[in-house]
Amino acid sequence: MRKKLTISLNLLIVLFLTITLFSCSSDDDNILGQNDYSNKIDFDGQTYQISGGNFEEGGNNEYSMALFPKGITFNDSNNVINGGDWYLEIELITDDNTIEGTYKCGENVFGYFINNAQFVDDELQPGDIVYEVNQNGTLKINKLGNDYEFIYNAFDNRGVAFTVNYKGALTSL
Repeated sequence: MRKKLTISLNLLIVLFLTITLFSCSSDDDNILGQNDYSNKIDFDGQTYQISGGNFEEGGNNEYSMALFPKGITFNDSNNVINGGDWYLEIELITDDNTIEGTYKCGENVFGYFINNAQFVDDELQPGDIVYEVNQNGTLKINKLGNDYEFIYNAFDNRGVAFTVNYKGALTSL
């Protein structure tokens, strides 16, 4: 009887260790990868992957910037936009002639997240939904060598949180 109890106990221990080891498998790695904050927008229960960005100086320390997904193309010769399914447009007013710094949304930063955005020959097609994401937030821009880091935290006019984290190149138009 004691031998059966020892065998059963050993079997339970082996089973417990096996389940524990398998539960710590690659699924946990996928969760960590999904929580990587770089190059995405989190808004209204959705995550949007950012593939690039650009900026244009408008004069008088004013800049127009955009972050966009894969699938959008920009024709460098005439600045025509085609493709996409969303688009983030940011208007920035700075105190000097650089975009680096921390800025207050609704004062120095005016952000517009355009969902269902499809551009054809630089014309935004019908069906777009524009959210002003300028409430109670900040935009921090750091220069990291040839790249930029964006950290944008704000709310839309409904009180829905809007978060952007991007590290990468910004093409000057």
